[in-house]
Amino acid sequence: MSVRRRLLRYLKPYAGRFAWACAAMVCVSAFNGLAILLLKPIVDEVFIAKDLRMLALAVAGVPLLVALKAVASYVQSYLMSWIGQRVSQEIREDLFRHLHLLPLEFYSGLRGADVLSRVTGDLTLAQSALTTLPVYLIRDTLTVAFLVASLFKLDWRFALLTILCSPLSLAALLVLSKKMRAASRQSQIAVDRLHHRFQESVQGMLTVKAFNYEEGATEKFQEENESFFQPMMRYLRATALMNPLLELGASVMVAAVIWFGGREVITGRMTPGAFFAFLGAMLAAYAPIKNLARVNAEGQRAWASAERLFRLLEEKPAVPKRAKPAFPGFSKVIRLEGAGFKYPGASSWALRGLDLEIPKGARVAIVGPSGCGKTTVAKLLLRLHDPAEGRVTFDGADAREFDASSLRARAGLVAADSMLFNDTVFQNLAIGRKVVTLSEVERAARAAGADGFVAALPEGYQTTIGDWGFSLSTGQRQKLAIARVLLKDPELVVLDEATSHLDAKSRRDVLAAMDAAFAGRTVVTITHDLLGGAPADLIYVLNSGGLAESGTHADLMKAGGLYRRLYELQSAARASDPEALA
Repeated sequence: MSVRRRLLRYLKPYAGRFAWACAAMVCVSAFNGLAILLLKPIVDEVFIAKDLRMLALAVAGVPLLVALKAVASYVQSYLMSWIGQRVSQEIREDLFRHLHLLPLEFYSGLRGADVLSRVTGDLTLAQSALTTLPVYLIRDTLTVAFLVASLFKLDWRFALLTILCSPLSLAALLVLSKKMRAASRQSQIAVDRLHHRFQESVQGMLTVKAFNYEEGATEKFQEENESFFQPMMRYLRATALMNPLLELGASVMVAAVIWFGGREVITGRMTPGAFFAFLGAMLAAYAPIKNLARVNAEGQRAWASAERLFRLLEEKPAVPKRAKPAFPGFSKVIRLEGAGFKYPGASSWALRGLDLEIPKGARVAIVGPSGCGKTTVAKLLLRLHDPAEGRVTFDGADAREFDASSLRARAGLVAADSMLFNDTVFQNLAIGRKVVTLSEVERAARAAGADGFVAALPEGYQTTIGDWGFSLSTGQRQKLAIARVLLKDPELVVLDEATSHLDAKSRRDVLAAMDAAFAGRTVVTITHDLLGGAPADLIYVLNSGGLAESGTHADLMKAGGLYRRLYELQSAARASDPEALA
């Protein structure tokens, strides 16, 4: 769908208000044209003929005309501002909603700063354009039309002369418009990279300072900043050329009118009033024409921004929006059957031909070297990704046959970096639940071993924990993540390196909390820690995206394969440094 059609779709519900705003713009434009036509009788009758009655009418009429124009101007500005704000609000909400419908593959190939740049910078430009540009475009176009009509009424010959002098300036403006839109697109891409550098350095400031990388980070930013400067200057050069071109064209027309008009007044074929009215109309038309040129410049940037915003809305969710039955749960086994998955842009498969099964109520561990596909398995189980090859089944039924959200409602995830939001403890635990009581939240926190430190917070469960929950320790955040999962009462729990960032004591506390909290549930533990990980009834060892071996700990140690080699390496590391794997 084109940008124009999309914008019209957003504007359609407010057609009535827009019509009233347009009516007000017509009034403002008509008053501008009428004011010029009144100039001729005022000059001829008051200053030439010295008519006191006309003087009295002029004194009374001019303020009235200005007052009526002021009312119409207020109405147009208020209505267009209201429409612009409302449309921007709807686009913002549609973007936010749509971004949450997109698959994880989209975010693996697109930097978060790029999305934020579009949702903030591009939407701000589009909102400004929706609020102000229609006013200038419609009102000033109508004003120019009324003034041109006034010119023809005053003297059609001179009016034709001025129009014939315009095409050169208009042609130059069209050429500049194309340059401005191209430069605007390039500059906005450069802005995305700038935002990414800012976000990267701010979020990674610990690493930057630990490695004395301040100077290197600054140099990288300077390179990106310079890449923004060049296209922005191309845009500004084109913008800067507009006014001089308009002024040059206007000066030629004014000189021609003064020359020919002066001759007509001297010979008596035109009254001074008509001449000054004509000249006044030309000069009055200059301001709206200049506004239209500025509208064109700003419109090119806004149009490029709207294109980028709507490209986000055109991204397709991985799963088609069609009604699917709710996931009924499972009673026997989960299987991955020939499962394969490749991340967008990756040269190799994360998983390929993977077969494994997870019995109901079992504690299963998935281990292996870094990059072997462990976390990808977790994402397939939760339908955060769907396999590109093979399938994931619950009691023999393909997971894709069910609504993804209903499946996730029966599953829980505790990740290495469990995301907490800048909200209260209560709201962070109740996330995803529309109705939940305080007693339910407290029960889940007690089961996760989190109630003690929550009670010590200034406002207990109503304490706001700040961005990402950084006011809490890593162990406290993980306990809240466990409580959040328990509140869902899931059948399937996935622990993806849930203790990897904890020290030895915190790991023991969290493991003890998880062991008690998740007893009797199907638990899949993704871990690199073969020594201190959660106990497991069955262990799957992955390597290079495939299954290397499986069995119990004793079976795998006896087999002497990859698992035993990894276990012995970690045992040696732990012996030399007890905190090596902490």
